Amino acid sequence: MLISSLLLATALQASPVDTLVANALQVSTAQGSYITYFEADGTYTTNIGISGTWWVDGNELCVERSTGEGGCAPLGDAEEVGSSWTGENAATGEMVTYTIVTRD
Repeated sequence: MLISSLLLATALQASPVDTLVANALQVSTAQGSYITYFEADGTYTTNIGISGTWWVDGNELCVERSTGEGGCAPLGDAEEVGSSWTGENAATGEMVTYTIVTRD
């Protein structure tokens, strides 16, 4: 188990999602916005009560909500705080704007 955790941590360090784990992702929809917090252990939570697991597949960020919905979406330009891109929400299929924000 410890070795698996260390391998996962090493893989994440080399991953393009370092910025997401160190910060947070604001997801803006037509109905409003929410913040997603990605953890290095492959789990995520939001400030509106959604949680689940996440992983990277090539250049896509994939999620699966604890309720079963999920999918993958392009990772976009997630290089620094303030980076923003539009894409389809992997869990809902809705077009949204993603923005890297500082983690509170």
